[in-house]
Amino acid sequence: MSEFLWNKPVFILGNPRSGTSLLRIMLHSHPEICIPPESHFFLWLEEKYGKWSNQFIEVYLDDLYQATKFETWNLDRTELKDYLNNCTIKNYAHLTSLIYNFYALKENKKPKYWGDKNGLWTEKLYKIKLYYPDAFIVHLIRDGRDVACSYKEINIKRVNTLYAPKLPNEIAEIAKIWNSNNIAIESFLNTFSEKQFIQIKYEELLISPESILQKILSPMGLETTKIQLEYYLKNSKDIEPEEFFKWKEKLVQPPDLSNIGKHRKILTKGEINTFNSVAKHSLLKYNYL
Repeated sequence: MSEFLWNKPVFILGNPRSGTSLLRIMLHSHPEICIPPESHFFLWLEEKYGKWSNQFIEVYLDDLYQATKFETWNLDRTELKDYLNNCTIKNYAHLTSLIYNFYALKENKKPKYWGDKNGLWTEKLYKIKLYYPDAFIVHLIRDGRDVACSYKEINIKRVNTLYAPKLPNEIAEIAKIWNSNNIAIESFLNTFSEKQFIQIKYEELLISPESILQKILSPMGLETTKIQLEYYLKNSKDIEPEEFFKWKEKLVQPPDLSNIGKHRKILTKGEINTFNSVAKHSLLKYNYL
């Protein structure tokens, strides 16, 4: 098995409801990649532990186990503490990677790459380069008008759980956020070499999953595996935490091509015109107009 590249993680970036969870599951299904369910502890603990210098592991674990969503990883604290105490921790970036590696080991994986899918990255992109300048970035883009449909569907469901995303419902606001998020990610990617990132479309991932996955994996020196294409056949608990399925139920189903262009049936003509006007920059850039 290949060496664990702690300092070269994979980050999945994209506007919420753009298929980032689907891509996470597909990539995580590869035997040499570990991308656990979304958790925000890296960003939430960074202010306190970013300048790591042999701080007490016990104190760090106190904060780690209080971080929302981390509990869904179901990691035994005593075992994790023993694991970290047997490691020579270089810095905060290394410490964070070790948490992900421990998760992989509990899944009986010895990955080459670890990764993260986190909706908060669009607000703090610079943190990625600050701690992982050699990271590989995957920017997933989806037609913003279909994203708007997904926002509206979740709001209609009124999912009552601590983990549910809080999303706007007004078309103009959704369009503004989608446009600005993609512009921010584009600007961020321009600070990396072209070999360190790839941009793919959600629509292409649904239509040609094998070829699109291979485009992502090739720069990492990996090949697409059959299990990645059959991710939906896995036990649901191995896909996402149970609580997340209240708004991610389609992750246990094959790719649904009806998700492409669904705004034509769901949004009104006025809503589409509003979105097109507000988010014209990114819609044109990604050939959605």
